[in-house]
This record gives sequence, structure tokens and C-alpha cells, in this order.
Amino acid sequence: MTLEKGFAIYRQRKIDVEPIFGHVKAILGFIHFRLRGLSKVATEENLHFMANNMWKLTVKMQKRLRPYV
Repeated sequence: MTLEKGFAIYRQRKIDVEPIFGHVKAILGFIHFRLRGLSKVATEENLHFMANNMWKLTVKMQKRLRPYV
């Protein structure tokens, strides 16, 4: 991998990934894991990201039902 390609991947990460982590931390209040062990942490993390997706889906559905409010 070239240096320029690595920079391009890193720049894209700031757009694709980092806002999701910031949203989960700020809006959902997820600041640390409450469980221990790799499999439990992975499960807890997946639940938080699933909750984030459900929240975004709810917001989109509300906008679709009431577009002018």
C-alpha cells in the first residue's frame, strides 16, 4: 500500500466511522464497557450500534410521516 493510498483511507475513515462513535458516545451515553471478556464486549458493542441504527431509523420514519413539522 502506498503512502498516498493510506492517507486516502484515513481521510475516508473520518467521514464514515468516527461520527458513529461520537454519536453513540454523546447521544446514547456509551462511555465504557460494563462487561468483561472479548465475546461479551463484542456483544455489548453490537447492541449499542444496533440501538444507534434503530434511533436513526426512527428519526427518518418520523420525518417521512411529518415532513413539514
